[in-house]
Amino acid sequence: MDPTQKKTVRNGNVKTANNKIMKFLTMLFVALFLLSQIASAQIPDTEIYLISIQKKDGKYLFSNGRNITNRKGYDNQPYFSKDSKTIYFTTNRTGNNFDIYKYSLTGNETSPVVTSEANEYSAKDFDKDTLHFVREGKNQLMTVFEFDKNTKKEKPAFKVNEPIAYYAFNKSKDALVWVRYAFFMHFINTEKNINRFVANYAQPSVPHLIPNTNKFSFMQRHPDDSLWIKEFNPENQAVRPIITSKDGKRDYCWMPDGSILMASGMELYRFDEKKDKSWMLIANLQSFGIKSITRMVASPDGKYLAVVDNK
Repeated sequence: MDPTQKKTVRNGNVKTANNKIMKFLTMLFVALFLLSQIASAQIPDTEIYLISIQKKDGKYLFSNGRNITNRKGYDNQPYFSKDSKTIYFTTNRTGNNFDIYKYSLTGNETSPVVTSEANEYSAKDFDKDTLHFVREGKNQLMTVFEFDKNTKKEKPAFKVNEPIAYYAFNKSKDALVWVRYAFFMHFINTEKNINRFVANYAQPSVPHLIPNTNKFSFMQRHPDDSLWIKEFNPENQAVRPIITSKDGKRDYCWMPDGSILMASGMELYRFDEKKDKSWMLIANLQSFGIKSITRMVASPDGKYLAVVDNK
């Protein structure tokens, strides 16, 4: 083989290698693009609506519904501050990770509260100085953190290893938590060194503090596949059923008067255990531009309702 043939063969090998590299890079780019599209598609496009509430002659009237997030992306998990002047919520405004923001009802302004490279969810006001939230870190570690509003310092709220996705506190710092993956409800009080099993088949639904009590409510699935809202009493560890879910939905909220609100589609239902035997239709929120209600929360003063619309 003469030098010219050797050069031709060498150039041919280099060209073939370059073609393989280009094909590999093209395939890698396409794969990464598809993965990014799948990841973004998995994040629901949700909006938070703020609605005024009036109670007249024992009936609730809903008015002035308006979109307070109004952007493409995830805005979800609203929760009112104790003074009813602020809504804390989870959003993905800085990319694919989730942070805690707040919306001021008086100033009509939105601003960040807790941001990091990890994911933060489910912020709840404990008192005027303390905010709780869930952080999901590396290796799917997930737990509740305590955030000091004044110093901006934070620390884990529990001394437990279970991955906690949903929670509720009472004034005694008792907490009812939903353990991720296991679908368990646990009763926790770190100061008293308590971590007790409460129920299995608990649904991925936010537990709530029942108004004007130290008791909690949570959602549990029965063997017949029915969903029940149940009460847990920390004092005697008793669990009792309250009512079955409306149309198999898992999201609900308590009103300050002790009644429960639950939605199905655009319709809002109410149940008052003191006088009702089943869910009562009280409103249709379609006129506010709402299509499918998921989460909801009432303000402590009973004047507002924040609902999440899944677009």
